[in-house]
Amino acid sequence: MLVDDDERYRRSFSEYFRKHGLKIVEVGSAEEAEKVVSHSHVDLAIIDWTLPDTDGVQLCSKLRTLYPEMPLVILTGRVDLDSQLEGYTYGADDYWTKPFPMSLALAKAQAMLRKHTALTLRADRIRMGDIEVDFRTRLVHKNGKRVDLSEKEYGILRTLALEDGAPVRRETLLARVWGYDSVPVTRTVDNYIVALRRKLEIDPARPQYLVTVGGIGYRLNTD
Repeated sequence: MLVDDDERYRRSFSEYFRKHGLKIVEVGSAEEAEKVVSHSHVDLAIIDWTLPDTDGVQLCSKLRTLYPEMPLVILTGRVDLDSQLEGYTYGADDYWTKPFPMSLALAKAQAMLRKHTALTLRADRIRMGDIEVDFRTRLVHKNGKRVDLSEKEYGILRTLALEDGAPVRRETLLARVWGYDSVPVTRTVDNYIVALRRKLEIDPARPQYLVTVGGIGYRLNTD
């Protein structure tokens, strides 16, 4: 899926990809993109930074939370380091700066699709002791009984799971789950972690799964 409000550029980009055997859907806004991914399977989303209804990084953040396995690319003319770091913080897997050769864009896309195919099933389901989380159905069970999570709680759990045990900064969780342009107090994340521990941990005061990493944030212990 290519998300760009420049119809001429969108058409040229898409024609090149189709010519080389890839199926591609063109949309001109974040709202259209969300409709597409909610009704059909998308293997890769390429998102322009500047969209008529929101910033592309905001859309990237939302898609990363809702569809964590989907490879995401930010497409932009911004070449400064701060913008690149912002793009990756909001969940992008790659950052393409215009202008660039279409042959390179195609090669990058094909490489990401190969990797996506190989890893698609890796994080569909995780176990943590007597807890099972199915990310395809968004269902969580503890001792066989369903545990209801809020959207933000689910987003935090999914974001931590994707990092495969590596620590995740509070600022990163805020950007990916809440999608803030300017980061509010990181205590927001801490409060949600406390709520998650109460629902999932055997002893919330001595967490085994949602572990604090001093000076950084949190990581998830899974079987």
